[in-house]
This record gives sequence, structure tokens and C-alpha cells, in this order.
Amino acid sequence: MARKIGRARITTDSVVAGKNGRFSGSRARAAGVAVVTAFGVVTALAGTADAATATADNAAQKAPVRIGATPRVPAGAVRTGTTPSSSTTLHLAVNLQPRDPSALSAFVSAVSDKSSPLYHHYLGTGQFAQDFGPTQSTIDAVEQALRSQGLTPGTVSQDGLSIPVTASIATASNALSTSFTNVKLANGSSAYLNTAAPVLPSSVAAQVSSISGLTDVSSVTSHFTKPRLVGSAPTSGSTGVAPHAATATSPTVCSGLTSNLQKIGLNDTKQYYSPSSLASAYGLGKSFTAGAGVKVGVFELENVNTSDIADYQSCLGTHTSVSFVSVDGGPTVAPNADNGVGIEAGLDIDDLIGLVPGASIIDYQGPDAQNATDQNVLDVYQKMVTDNQVKVISTSWGVCEAPVISSDPGFFASQHNIFAEAAAQGQSLVAAAGDGGSTDCYRQAGDSNALAVDNPASDPYVTGVGGTWMNGLGSTLKQAVWNYNGTVNAPGAGGGGVSTEWNSGSSSANGSFLYQSGFTGPGYSNACNAASGETCRQVPDVSALADQGSGYLVSLDHNGSSDAWYVIGGTSGATPTWAAMLAQADASSGCKANGPVGQVNPIVYAAARSTYSSSFTDITAGNNDWTVSGYKGGNYAASTGYDLASGLGTPKFPGLLGALCGTKTGTAHGDFFPVSPTRILDTRDGTGGFKTPLGANATDSLQVAGVAGVPNDGSVTAVMLSVTAVGPTASSFLSVYGDGTGNGSTTLAYTPGQIVPNSVVVPVKDGKVDFYNHSGSVNVVAVVSGYYGTAATNGSTFVGISPAHLLDTRSGTGTGGTIAPLGANATITVPTTGQAGVPNDGTVTAVALDVTAIAGTANSYIGVYPGTSGPSTASSLSFAPGQIIANTIIVPVGTDGTVKFYNHSGSVNVTADVTGYYTTATTGSGFSAVVPSHLLDTRNAAKGFTALGSGGTLSFPVTGVGGVATNANAVVLNVTAIGGTANSYLSIYPDSLGHSASTSIDFSTGQTISSLVIVPVIDGKIAIYNHAGAVNVAADVLGYYAP
Repeated sequence: MARKIGRARITTDSVVAGKNGRFSGSRARAAGVAVVTAFGVVTALAGTADAATATADNAAQKAPVRIGATPRVPAGAVRTGTTPSSSTTLHLAVNLQPRDPSALSAFVSAVSDKSSPLYHHYLGTGQFAQDFGPTQSTIDAVEQALRSQGLTPGTVSQDGLSIPVTASIATASNALSTSFTNVKLANGSSAYLNTAAPVLPSSVAAQVSSISGLTDVSSVTSHFTKPRLVGSAPTSGSTGVAPHAATATSPTVCSGLTSNLQKIGLNDTKQYYSPSSLASAYGLGKSFTAGAGVKVGVFELENVNTSDIADYQSCLGTHTSVSFVSVDGGPTVAPNADNGVGIEAGLDIDDLIGLVPGASIIDYQGPDAQNATDQNVLDVYQKMVTDNQVKVISTSWGVCEAPVISSDPGFFASQHNIFAEAAAQGQSLVAAAGDGGSTDCYRQAGDSNALAVDNPASDPYVTGVGGTWMNGLGSTLKQAVWNYNGTVNAPGAGGGGVSTEWNSGSSSANGSFLYQSGFTGPGYSNACNAASGETCRQVPDVSALADQGSGYLVSLDHNGSSDAWYVIGGTSGATPTWAAMLAQADASSGCKANGPVGQVNPIVYAAARSTYSSSFTDITAGNNDWTVSGYKGGNYAASTGYDLASGLGTPKFPGLLGALCGTKTGTAHGDFFPVSPTRILDTRDGTGGFKTPLGANATDSLQVAGVAGVPNDGSVTAVMLSVTAVGPTASSFLSVYGDGTGNGSTTLAYTPGQIVPNSVVVPVKDGKVDFYNHSGSVNVVAVVSGYYGTAATNGSTFVGISPAHLLDTRSGTGTGGTIAPLGANATITVPTTGQAGVPNDGTVTAVALDVTAIAGTANSYIGVYPGTSGPSTASSLSFAPGQIIANTIIVPVGTDGTVKFYNHSGSVNVTADVTGYYTTATTGSGFSAVVPSHLLDTRNAAKGFTALGSGGTLSFPVTGVGGVATNANAVVLNVTAIGGTANSYLSIYPDSLGHSASTSIDFSTGQTISSLVIVPVIDGKIAIYNHAGAVNVAADVLGYYAP
């Protein structure tokens, strides 16, 4: 969705019962698009190129650029004509962009997509910075820019997305070229704000999403009115409310309280809902262990009375763990429900305790709402996400979108990046959609009664929760849109409408959020100015109980004593209810097996498409016109299916659980079909349709289906390519990936002038394969040697074997004893069947070989092809004089079981190791491609890795990670040797077999070289051995073989 940037004023969404109550086209050259690299050497190379560019155009790079738009005085506020003290301390944050927002969006989409090999393969704690955070060179450049302007940057955040800066107003004004002014807000309080957008050099400006903390304007208010006392809770020795009975098996409101409530005409499922009744209404579990093992986080900007929580637990008989994390010093005002402090936090926590007593609750507390700045809000969310302790995040605090863009440009963008990180880690975010009905800005922005929605509920990574009225249970259960327009019992209505900030653009750098495709609520308008074919983000996504007349029982202090009970409504209650449901899902056997729910929206909309009636109760009565605001337009009425007043409706948890925790869509194992090796791309001569080198930040999209024997009937799942980078002009890398699958990991890394080959197995989604070059220009050659597919005609399946030598011209292995390099225009015929575990029964169709060219005397190439075929001009391995180059090649065997090796020019020594074979017998395994992801990088000191020393061995798991099935018996990896200190080689082999003398990758001192390897798996692990010196090693998984 295309994003417009804006400002955040935070409010809570509670009402209390009582008085006052893509790269398209054949060659897409999208400047500025970077690739998510799998290992840091690529980042370092890119950084070198970026530095060179900066040096070449130094003046332009230092030109000042303002970050965001000029802030404006908030609605209803006036300038006082004075300025804040120059010594006032500002706590700023320079918020950075992810290194590639498009790649991050693609990853989040993949881990949320059951048809993706990356489904539920979330990032671990601390991994975001390595994979998607700004590069170290970017962070260093921004820090240097800040220092050059007189600011002192602090320690960058764990995820790399923000750099803290503490400065006086005088220092900040001079450094960032902005003045400050005092304002009087509509509520009578005073604040200051900057009068111009801050300035940074253009060399780093594009990497900064916002600079926050330049204002202390805060419109943090509560969406509820003064609570109505509905019951008392004396101690257990009194004649009032006794604690919960010890013999109960599930949380049940203590009998003394229910009796007292009945005496004043309040009955369960009529004037309030107990946790047990609420769970029954939505089909949730009701045991004391519900949610066991799951941690839920609540976002708060206030203290809460722990004695109130203890009273609630005593009445229900629960022992839920509740802990607290203070952020930016936390709140300082003591909780006092009579003054409105602690009500929101009490509602959130009590609701969760009642529905998921087995879970653990962590209350992340920012500064008090009346003092909290936008930066404090970001800091709390960022702490919840970078801690990655909680898998469900619930927030009942929000702000209408409309004034945000005026007062704090950039806030939404920075917040969105944090939420993207949460989604990448498998954290579910739910947020209250607001209590202002369709006019969310009323009482927030100068009493505006214009149509508006609430943020963060409107953020595409967040599930916005609307509100319903509810009465009865079971066959008597009735539900409608929550809309109370009276003046006695706290008026309010469920928030909903159309976002002005987000649209469903499929090409937005900030993400493609197409889950709402096909769901357009009655009254929809193009409020965000979406382009043709796109729609604006709609809110809410789902709903739950919010009516204050039948709301939530909460224990709060009264007159300084913790002895009171209240009924509270609002979407602030609906939101933790949904959080509790997600916690129960995460605790289920399905999610334990398949991973936590993660991003909710793609799941619930997919469920609505396929199993709507069993997943949701459709709310078809009411609307969310909040006439108190003066708006009576009747835009958003409930209707059949999705609507802008109730979203998809309220949950039917038993039916929805399968969608929330289901397994990924099965991926058919593909048989292998060898083809005669054929050159299908060569940018030097126009083969494949491209006759110029691949430029910087450019992508060639190559048609492979229907070419060189690869069918174009939809049956192809992946192709086997030998790819060569020829004559690059800059240090760079090449990424090869399936068109439409997003950038993969790096296939080749190179420096100027090199010839670098590698093989790659590439998933095929739409018949095309994409080649992306980061810097400079480079010619690219690609040879196809086979494909994987699900055609009705049986192909070949793979059998991995322990690597063994078939050919070594230096020792005479495979040459009949002749010890001599392979000369110009010469061939060697090498038997493969009947050798080294490869059967000679007529079933073998191809072999997997690790081929190495050693110290050639001329620029040349080696062609490897069936022994009964003529010489092939398709290069399997290209090399320059003196190079040691390795490549894995899958080559069809001749009818006599042999393969031939052909050298074009000069002379070269050649070795070949066999690692497996393809057979038409039933003993083999089918192939499944995965979205490339990294499994290992020894330079990651945070994970305890160091360079692999001489004679050193490192083992690591490969099954059950990176999309690899637990029953895989072989994996396909792209392994990179980085900066070895000596001429050496790596052996990659099954962990349980011990070191093999067979060579997988040869490398020379200082060289960085990648090679595809196919490794059998026996115990779920593989091992890597280094022969000499020390070398860093990275490994990316490309696919696996399984029965």
C-alpha cells in the first residue's frame, strides 16, 4: 500500500458504563532497489560501490535535504508568540529505513502465505538487523552526518532502525536548521514544536524515515468517561464477595460478586459478560491453562494498580503471571481510577486474565499519557518488538489519522517499519479501531466530524478491532454494531471507515497488502486517492464486544481503596479479547507444530473467502454513525459480509483455529528431467533477448519455460542453471530468483574483471527467472541442464551418495592413469555408472558433479555433457588464467553411462566429485525448491560463530529450518567461502559420516567464491570441513529432496 506520512496523537479506546460515561517487464531497471543479501560480504561490496559514488559526486551528496514535510500547529491550538527555553533537553531519534523495504514486504508476505516455502519461518530475536535492518555502512554514514552537524548519536537500536540523540533545543535548532515555538493546545495545556522539517545531508536523507522527538505536543486522551461503580469486593473474611472456590476447573466470577450484581439488576450476558460467558460466545476454551506457554504484551501509557489485579485474580481463582517493563522511564503518576489513571491498563489485563489465565502477560509501560511524546510511543512499540518476548501484542491506544500528517510528518512511516519487523518475527498485532464511530477525529482534532479512522488500527500490518453490542448466549445470542449515542452512559460507537494514509498498491515500496482484495464495504470511497485498480485500506478488520451496557467486569480502586468493580466497554475491551483468542491459538497443538499465528490479516481474509460461515458471525444490523459528533450521513451500515462498521464480524474460534494454525499448502515434490545443456542467456551476443551488460540495480527477466526442452505447461517447479558473471565493472553481486517471488539470496559475488561461475536451482512461478545486478555492469551467461516438475510423465528422482572422486587430471583418476592437464579443444570421457555408488542398472539418467578448474593457462570454459553426445558449446564452468573455480553441475549421462569434459582453450587441470545421481527407479527422492534463505554465516559473532580454522569442522542443522522438510534426505545449498587466509578447500558432507576427503569448494588466499552443493542428510545436520588456514563460511538453502 502506498503510504502517506503523518503524525500520531494517542488515545485509548475504552468506554465505561455509567454516567458521563515487483520487477515487471523484460528488463526492469528500477534505480534504488537493493537486494536482501544472505551474507555480509555482499553488503560490504555494495558499500564500497556506494562510497565510490559518494566520492564522485561529493558536493551533491552534502547538499542539505529536509526530512519530511513542514509541521503545522495542531487543530485547535494557537501559537503563544514565545519560544521554549534554549536549554530544554530533547530526546530525539533518527529513524532509519530498512535496507530494502520491498524485500522486507516480500518476506513478510511469504512467511504469512501458506503456499510459500517460507510459511511461518519467522526471523529470530536479533535477526532483523542482520537481514533487513540498515547496513552498517548506512548507520555509519548517518552517524557521521549527525556528528558533522554538531549532534552526538547514541547506541543504535537492536534492530538498527533508530539512532538516539540527546540535545538541547539550541543545539538541535542549529544542527537541524529549524526553530521552535510554544503553542497552547485546545485542552489548555502548553507545548512546543519545531517550525520546519529537520535537515540532513542528501547523502543520507533517503535512508531516514523521520526524526522524532522535536515536539512534546501530545493529545493523549482516554476514550472512556468516568466509570460507574457496580459492585464491591470486601476481603474473604467479610460477608461480601468471597474469593473464587478452590474446586472450580475454570475461571468463574466469585459467587459473592455475582450475587451483589444481581441485587442491583446486573446479570451475566445481559448487563455484563463474565469471562466464562464471553469465551462461550466466541467458542474459546475456558480452562485455567488456556493460553499456557504464550506471552501476551499490552501497550500502556499509564500505571496500573497491582492490588486491583490481585483482587480480580482472587475472585476468578487465577494465578496468571503479570510482569512490567518500563520504557523511557515509564509512568510516574500513581494509578487512581477516580482520576482516570489505570483504567485502560486494568481493563486490558483483567480481560486477558479472564480468557487466557494460563498465559503470561507483560505490560510495557511508557511515560504517562499526558506527557508521552510521539517518540515515547515509538520507543514502547520498538521495545515490544525487539524484545520479541511476546507473540501477541495488544494496544488500545490510538489516534485519528487526519491531524497526524500536519504535526509530526514521518511518524507513521517509522511506526510502520516497526510493525513490519513484528510481522517478520511472527508477532500478531491487534489494535482498537476507536470509539468515535465513523468520525474518529471528533474530540481529537478540533471536534472535527469528518469521516476518519484510527491508527495504528489502520496500519496494514495491524488487525483493527471494531465493536459490537451483544446480548444473550447460545440460541438467544444477538449481536449488532456497537453504537450508543446517548449522553448518560458514555456515548461511543465502533470505529471504522476508509484510511486516508494507506492504499493497496501492488508496487508500493512499503508493501503490497492485497489481503482485502475483493472486500469493499458499503459506503467505501477513495479517501486515499488510490490509483485505478487499487483500493484504500479499510477498517476494522474484525470485531468483538464493546458495548458499555453489556461490557467487561474490571476490578479498580475506588476512593483510594482496591475494593470496587466496574463494567467497562469500548473497543479497548474488544481488542484484548481478540488478543486472548490469538494466544489460545498460539497455545494450540496446531500452532505449536506450525509456528505462531503471526500477521493476522492475510489469514482472516483468506478464511472469509473459503470458510466464512464457520469462521465468523456476520454482523448485519446497525451502523457506526456517532451522531454525538454531529455527523448523520449514514455512510457505514452493517451488511452481509465485510462492512466498514464491523469488518468481517466476530469470531467463531473453533472454525477459525484451523486457518490461524494450519499447515502450509503442500508443495509437490518435483521429479528431475535432464535436458541437453543449452545456453539460454548470454548478454554478450543477445542470446535470450538481451544484448547489453546488466547494469546497476537492473533486472533481466528471462523466459525459461518453453525454452531448450523445458516445457511450458505449468508443470515446471524449478530449473537447474549454470550461471556465469563475465567482466564485471565493479564489486557487486548477482541474485537469481524466480520471477514474482522477490529477491533471493546472492548467487554470485565478484570484483571487477573476474569470471565467476555458479550453479543454482531456481523456483519457477510464472515461467520466468530474474537476474539482478547490484552495482556496475556485468555480462551474464546462463546454461540450463534440466528442470524439476510434476508432469504426468515420470521423471527421475535423486539419490544422494557420499562424495567420491571420479576425475582428477593431476593424479590420473578417471583418465586411465594419464597425468596431464586437459588441453585446448580436448575431451576426456569419464565413466559414471558403476562407479562410487552410482548403479549400472540402466536407471541412471544424470549425475550431480562438483567440478573444479585449476590453474588454466587461458580464458576458457569447460563443457560437461553426455558421453555419447558431441562437444557442447554450453559452458558449464568458465575461468580466467590461474583461477581455481568450482561449480556443481547436473549432467545427463550417455547411453553408455559416461560423461565428457571439454576444454575450449589453453590447458587446465580438472577434478570432478560425484555427490548423487538421478534415477527412474523408485528409490529416489523428489525435489522441492524453497525461497532462498541463509542457514549459516560464521561472521555472525552474536550467534557465537568464528572463522573456521585449519582442520576445523562445523556442523549445523538443515532440516526443519529455512523451509526444509524434517524428512529431507538431501539439501541443495549455495555455500560461500569468504576471505580465506590460505589456499584451501571446503568439504561439505553428512554430519554423521565424518570428514570426507572429497572437495566441494576450492579457494585461494583472499578469494570469495560461491558454489552450489547437494549434500545428503542423515541425522538432520551437515558438516563443513576446512583444510588449511582460516575462512569464513556462509550457506544458503535453495531446496531439498525428500521421499
